[in-house]
Amino acid sequence: MLNTRTVLAALVLCSLPLVTLAKPVQVPVEVWSDSLQVRDLDMSPDAERIAMLMRRERGARPDLMVFDTADIQGTLQAIQPEGLIPTGLRWANDDLLIVNFVFETEDAGRPVRLGRTASYNVKTGEWTSLIRTSRKADIRRSGENLMNRLGIGRVVNLLPDEPDYVLVEHNEEAGKPPNYYKVNIEDGKRSLVLKGNTRFLDYVWDRQGNARGATEYDERDVAIVSMARVSPEDDWKEIGRQRADSRDRFALLGFYDPDQPHLATIMSDEAGSNNTSIYLLDIRNGERELVFKTEGYDAIGTVLSPRLADGTRVVGYTYSNHKGYQRYYNDDLYGPLYRGLQQVFPDRNVRIERVAEDGNTTLVYTSGPQVAGQWYLIKDGKVAPVIGASTEISSEALSPVEVFTYEARDGMEISGYVTVPANAEGPHPTIAMPHGGPWVRDTYGYDRWAQMLANRGYAVFQPNYRGSTDFGKSFWLAGDRKWGHEKQDDIEDGMKALIEKGIADPDRLATFGWSYGGYAAFVAATRDNDLYNCVVSGAGVSDLTRIRGGLSGSRFLRRFQKPTIAGVSPVDLTDQVSVPMLIVHGDYDQIVPVEHSRRFVEGLEEAGADYQYIEIADMGHSPLFYQQNMQWLPELFEFFDTKCGF
Repeated sequence: MLNTRTVLAALVLCSLPLVTLAKPVQVPVEVWSDSLQVRDLDMSPDAERIAMLMRRERGARPDLMVFDTADIQGTLQAIQPEGLIPTGLRWANDDLLIVNFVFETEDAGRPVRLGRTASYNVKTGEWTSLIRTSRKADIRRSGENLMNRLGIGRVVNLLPDEPDYVLVEHNEEAGKPPNYYKVNIEDGKRSLVLKGNTRFLDYVWDRQGNARGATEYDERDVAIVSMARVSPEDDWKEIGRQRADSRDRFALLGFYDPDQPHLATIMSDEAGSNNTSIYLLDIRNGERELVFKTEGYDAIGTVLSPRLADGTRVVGYTYSNHKGYQRYYNDDLYGPLYRGLQQVFPDRNVRIERVAEDGNTTLVYTSGPQVAGQWYLIKDGKVAPVIGASTEISSEALSPVEVFTYEARDGMEISGYVTVPANAEGPHPTIAMPHGGPWVRDTYGYDRWAQMLANRGYAVFQPNYRGSTDFGKSFWLAGDRKWGHEKQDDIEDGMKALIEKGIADPDRLATFGWSYGGYAAFVAATRDNDLYNCVVSGAGVSDLTRIRGGLSGSRFLRRFQKPTIAGVSPVDLTDQVSVPMLIVHGDYDQIVPVEHSRRFVEGLEEAGADYQYIEIADMGHSPLFYQQNMQWLPELFEFFDTKCGF
């Protein structure tokens, strides 16, 4: 097993950073416009091979790459079936990879990306579709025919006790509920496990592949109901419900102990507390046992063993604090290793990705504000870097990030992050960059946009304004019906606190946001103050009466969140805009339709305002690809350098 002391000593030696006091070299816009080169590393259970996704050329989609751990350079090979783009991977056993793809096509002239799943045998070089649209047994195994055989669906369980099989969800008929099959990953043969029905929305599976949990929609109560059963032969029992009129959390996380099938692990608001905790629930009688909580913060979920054969063994829990999402290991083996890694990498987020079956080899991933991503291999007490996420963005080009806590004008404590340009004296030109959502949160770590702006000399402020999630129920509810009011004050009060600390230059301030952050940018441009020199809005909401996206097709979401959305509609206030604006939107945005920006621009045109509008064809809610980013990022830099007076 792992010798933690030896491992940590070796890690210290291989992780010492180079010290430099020079200002960072400016990274070209082409680099920021592209994805990181490497992602999704996973190690085979016998530790003989590692697979990853790697982009090899500018603007290219990633290739599936496999190499031997004993000879990375000499064995690296690319594996790519024609017409399919890999999006994720995971080893199922020593020889077979489960690979998720997208197949790009068109519908009514618009781009469509359809999900596909297949297995790849690293010894034979053969692909096997796990979700078939054809049952013909004599179709040749070429890349083209593989594409034709793949149906719409996904792997829902790796079945750790049967490494040659996976559990697959397959939508065989459009508009019909999916069926579930046990599929042999080597030859694709399958057997029906569960026939889909219209009662349940989805299922929770145990490690044997039994449907043990499910959710259904109670139309009369407007509630999502969690159901469970001890075995497939038992009747379903209700174990909890999330009513649309209530903001209490309840979620069935899983069934992790095969020796006690009556115990479900749930996430639920603790009675009399402001925070969410983790419980073991006896589904036979409803009795609960508290297993994890953090004082003042929300517990989020479980950490499962990184050793594939351990399947669903819980080794820790996740929770949220001001710094971000954290892991707590209560396991005697992985706990000391994880805490030691945190000491070695104090400014990074650490993840134990995979542990070999014999326990002698571990794949570790680290990332942080000044490390875009780095994987290490720990083997027999020795540590070696495997590969970094980028060869184009060095640590020397990145800037440090501080957790920043301040008091809003009404006394509420707000936290966020400030990225300060490396080796530069303040006060700095500063950009407020509120997150989207708004029912999400920002976290500490590597943020491409923040680092991109800091690399050009700007400090970047990312506030977790009221209404952000996982800071406790009261903080979440505090954002209700405060759009453009107190939620906006939180952003401005943070900027003023940064001015008082000498970080932000009061004469050189801007704001830039996407989605809800784009809404906040619209509001900032219409407010009766002179805080910002300029404003940038991406995919922003401008009219609160026209919010659709995920709310439009769901009665539950309309009852659950729509009543919380109230405040300022900036489209009605375009005549108050007095600062230069840059507005960006994709014309294929189905979450915040492009009409939000078009109508706002019409108002700016009538008011004679100073603005620039970029509409990107066929782009959805976010710029995902190099070609899309190159249509607006160069303009963003030009805008800040010229219109903002920076």
